[in-house]
Order: sequence, then structure tokens, then C-alpha cells
Amino acid sequence: MSPTPGLGRDLAAERAALRARLGGQKLIPQGLPTARLDQLMPSPENGRKTLHKVSELARTLKSDGMNTAMTVLPPAVFLEKYPQHTEAVEKAVAEGVLYVVHHGHRRLAAAKEAGLQDVPILIRNKVTSPRIAAIQENLQRMGLNPVEEGVEFEQTLREIDEETGKVYSQRSLAERVGGSQTYISHRVALLRLIPELQQAVINHWLKEEGINPDVEGLLLPIRPAATVYARLSEDLQRCVVAGTLAYEDASIVAKLREDLQGAFIEGQLTIDDAVEIAKLPKGQQKLPEPPQPKETSPEPEKTDDNPPPPAPDPAPAPEGEKSPVPTPRGEATPAGGDGQGEGTGNGSPNPAPDPQPPVPPVPPTPPAGGESKPGTDVAVMPRVIELREEKDLDHLVLVLIEHLTEEEREYVRQHLL
Repeated sequence: MSPTPGLGRDLAAERAALRARLGGQKLIPQGLPTARLDQLMPSPENGRKTLHKVSELARTLKSDGMNTAMTVLPPAVFLEKYPQHTEAVEKAVAEGVLYVVHHGHRRLAAAKEAGLQDVPILIRNKVTSPRIAAIQENLQRMGLNPVEEGVEFEQTLREIDEETGKVYSQRSLAERVGGSQTYISHRVALLRLIPELQQAVINHWLKEEGINPDVEGLLLPIRPAATVYARLSEDLQRCVVAGTLAYEDASIVAKLREDLQGAFIEGQLTIDDAVEIAKLPKGQQKLPEPPQPKETSPEPEKTDDNPPPPAPDPAPAPEGEKSPVPTPRGEATPAGGDGQGEGTGNGSPNPAPDPQPPVPPVPPTPPAGGESKPGTDVAVMPRVIELREEKDLDHLVLVLIEHLTEEEREYVRQHLL
């Protein structure tokens, strides 16, 4: 019985013997045409600006050859879609180029590093959208970095869909490439980031892919970069790079209009203001009104209806001291006086006449438009009556009566009765 095929065989030795019989020729899939490397040119529309892991792939090509054919386009087919590259393509054709590489730029670079002469190719004479075809291939294997994908998506969204005759929308493009609309919109949004934040997104992607796990610098995941930081103005994005704007505050300010974001930078808005404004649609957002100064009520005018409060009665002079207020005429001299020129009350050294009966208190003038209520105490307002030396009591009374109002005279008349 023959042994089971594959068991006990030295496959590495068999492959080495096969390569020896081929004289160093590389294994090429049967039935596919080949082309020399100098007959191929990279596409000027290639979205991959940086090729990763080329050396690792070159080592594989040296041992096993290229097992996956590169997709190429004849120059005329390529220029039909991208006539802006006519000069560069025609120059390459004059130097012997036969095809423009459509898929396989990383493999092309690795083949050159590995020293291959011929590579398998798949010629396509018609492509509905070369860019969509490239995106489809890149999404199925190690693709572009997120920013490079955003460039490809953004440029494709300017092209015409030959099936509908309209410019591609994010939704229709997502259906064509087999991705989601969110995937596309997030990567297009990354193009609004300043270069420093775009590099932070690439650094995060490189670390996740394991291409450069020791990458240094700011690491920024795609989602917050696209949904928060990409909505900030350039000045605020620089604040993020400088570390002066925290993510929590950035997520609030990102919801404001760009002019209000500028007001936040200039200090016209606080973060508390931004929280309240961010709740409104952008069409209704505006700066808060400045606080109005408090209105002070004017002081009431002094009228007869609002008389000033009465002056307090003077405090009595201490015992043994002369009162600064003269004693009214007709009153007794303060205790302790000797009766020699200190009891007249008018500053005159002459002795006062015989004691006179006290003058009844004069009531105040009632306020206009009203009368005093009976039974209530009436405050006596002081009245200044200029008196000269009058010894005649009758004349003194006449002088006092002349200074009284009708109401006061009636009051005195009732008091005397």
C-alpha cells in the first residue's frame, strides 16, 4: 500500500529541487499574461502615499514568487477616465510603458525590491470607476490609512455614477464599495483636521495595525476625531494639540457655530454659556445678552406732603454748665443762675420783666387736603418768632397772634376758654 500523499514528504526539499530545475525562474500562475517591471507605471491616481511592509512582502516574493496578479489598464483606458494625466502617461509610454497599474502598487514596489523581472498581470479594458475598484480592493486587504481613505472617498464623491448619471452620494458610494455610510462620512470628516491631528489619527491606526506599535506622539481614534475635533475651528484644534482644551469641553464647543467658537476663544463665552447655547439649533444660536444695569428709583422730591423729619430736641446741658440754647423769654432761668443778666433769653443784660404766663404750644399746620383726626396727639412744630425787647404784654400777644394761622388762633382761643 502506498503511503498517504503528503505524509513523510520533505516539501521544502521538493520546492528547492523544483526551483533548481526551473533555473531560477519564478512560479507564475498559468494562463495569465506577464509583463516586465519596466513596462508598468504606477497610477498617478494611487491613493496610497506611503507603502507599508514592502520589505516583508519582498522576502516572500523572493522565495515563492508573486501568486496574485496585478490589475493593469492600457494607457488609453486610463486616460479616458483621467485625462488630466495625459502628459505624464504619454511620456511614460514613449519610454516603453505598456500598462498603468491599477491594483498592486505595494506588490509592484516589493517586486522591484525583490529583483523580479516579470510579474503576472490582469488586463482590464473597461472599468466603470477605477477609483471605486481600487477602494474595493483596498477594503478587502490591508488598506489605506484613514486619512488616505478620506482623500479617496472625497475625490470619488465628485465623480459621476455612470449608472445614474448623477454625482455619487455617500450612500450610493457605500453600496458600491461594500462599506457603511458612517465609515465613509467619518473618513471624509478627517480631512477637516489640521495636519497635527491627522497625524495623530494615523498614529493610532498604525498602532492598531501593529505596523509600528512603538509609535510616539498623540494618538487619536477615528470616531472622536471625526465627530468632535473635525467640527472645531483651526484655532481650537491647535488648542487640542497644545493640551489646553479637554475633550469634555471640546465636545460641547463643537456644537456651536464657528463665530461662537471664536467668541469662546476670545473669552466672550464661558463653558457654562456654551452648554446652554449648544442645546439650540445652530440657526437660533447667538451670544447671550449683556447684563442690564439695575435701575435705581429716583429719590422722592421734597414737597409739603413729605416734610423733612423734625430735628431732635437738644440734649440738656450738664449740671453746672451753661446751655448753648438760649432760654426762651418768659421762662425761668436754669438752676444755678444768679439772676444777673443770664435769664433774659435774648442776650440782653437787662433783667427780665415780671414772670408772664406761659404761651400755649402752637399746633402744626395740618397737611394740605386733609384734617387732623380728633383725639390724636398733634406734634408741635417749632416756629421761629423774632422778638425784640417788648415790655408790654398786650403788645407781645398781638405780635404772637400775627404769626399764627387761622387754625392756630382757633386752637389758642379754645385753649383759653
